[in-house]
Amino acid sequence: MTHPARADGDAIFETAPLVIPVTIELDSSPADVWEALGSDAMWSWFPPLDRLRWLTARPLGEGAVRTIRVARLFTLEEHFYRWDDGRRATFHVVSVTRPVLNALAEDFLLEPTASGGTRLTWTFALDPKLPGARLLGRIAGPLLRAGNRSMISGIRKILPRG
Repeated sequence: MTHPARADGDAIFETAPLVIPVTIELDSSPADVWEALGSDAMWSWFPPLDRLRWLTARPLGEGAVRTIRVARLFTLEEHFYRWDDGRRATFHVVSVTRPVLNALAEDFLLEPTASGGTRLTWTFALDPKLPGARLLGRIAGPLLRAGNRSMISGIRKILPRG
């Protein structure tokens, strides 16, 4: 059984109780980072995300769909509503196999750096089915930001070595 999630588009990045933007600098080119973001290996370094599957044939683009399983507990179905090749991708969750969230979206923005690397900004927005989520966001925000920075930094493990 699946439970629908709100697909709020970009509005969720302004309204969700938990909005966590993090930016990291990578030595790899934007093209290499973009390839990693769309790969089957994305999140492979983070054990709680234990199964990622693209349901859309390659080449990927706007309208692409993938599923990702979280800690063998539930699976999210993600629809990419923005896909600017090599620069930006944004998805929202449209359904989840357990009633754990109202809405979730993520945005990935790549910007080239002067050194030939990439500045990657990952923004995670979550409206969980949890009483007091807004208060939790204010209290736990700094810890969650550090955790998300650590999570996305793992992308280095699947980037080509320079």
